Amino acid sequence: MKTTDLIYILFLISFISCKKEITDTSFKIYHLKPNRVYTDTVAVNAKLLKRRNDFFVVKNYDSKNEQHKIKIDSFIVNQLKKDSFLTQNKNVSWRLTFFKYGDGIDEHTQHEYDTDYTIHNLFSYKKEIGSVYFDTRNGYRGSNYNVTPEKTDNTKRKIIVDYFNSNTVLQQKIKQGQEARGSFDPNTYVQDTIQVIAKLIERLGGSKIQIVQYKFLEPITPLIVLEGDTLNVAYSIAYEPKEFPKKSRLTLIKDSTNAGLKNYYIFPEYNPEKGIEFINK
Repeated sequence: MKTTDLIYILFLISFISCKKEITDTSFKIYHLKPNRVYTDTVAVNAKLLKRRNDFFVVKNYDSKNEQHKIKIDSFIVNQLKKDSFLTQNKNVSWRLTFFKYGDGIDEHTQHEYDTDYTIHNLFSYKKEIGSVYFDTRNGYRGSNYNVTPEKTDNTKRKIIVDYFNSNTVLQQKIKQGQEARGSFDPNTYVQDTIQVIAKLIERLGGSKIQIVQYKFLEPITPLIVLEGDTLNVAYSIAYEPKEFPKKSRLTLIKDSTNAGLKNYYIFPEYNPEKGIEFINK
């Protein structure tokens, strides 16, 4: 074979390979490692004994393509069928979060914990496609597909709903758990909602969940017991306000995951707009 012919063949192979890579528009979902399963201290308020987070990256996802969301829904159902986490454990939750492929994230990227903030920047909420949440208290809690980094479409997807309705093992497990707890629902109990007058100290920041600090001034809800006079309040960065009023009437919900902070609360639905009333005096 002539040298010129060999060079031509090698060039042709290289060209075809490059063209194939450029035009690869196939929709793919990759499971990132490791998963995170962590155990909480058992408490009398029946909070979760185990919580699990799984992370995925989706290649060639189009937020405007409903069929892509349906493919993710079907993928989630297959994960539920393959994995016995919800059926083999009591009082647990499972969140599956999906990220866009690219910008540093591919099928080989590990979603590590207990590292510096590099990992939080890499897996920024702005790169999220969305997430879906399950627990053995209520079953399928809902899906969150990000329309934009600032707006989320919170829905219950038909494919997942149909799977849960047809899964008698899960339905029976949830029913037994609800009967054992009676009417108590630790996610919505009113006795842990308080109202106070407070003064803004500073915004501490965070990643997807932000913390803002207040100085407690006076109670509206009676019999509030605090450790010191500083309140740490969490909210979702998806509801980031342009500014916080200096002095506010706050509606807050006590959260069982205290994040290692004293007097830790959240705004209703992690939304400051639903928890802050401006006080002009």
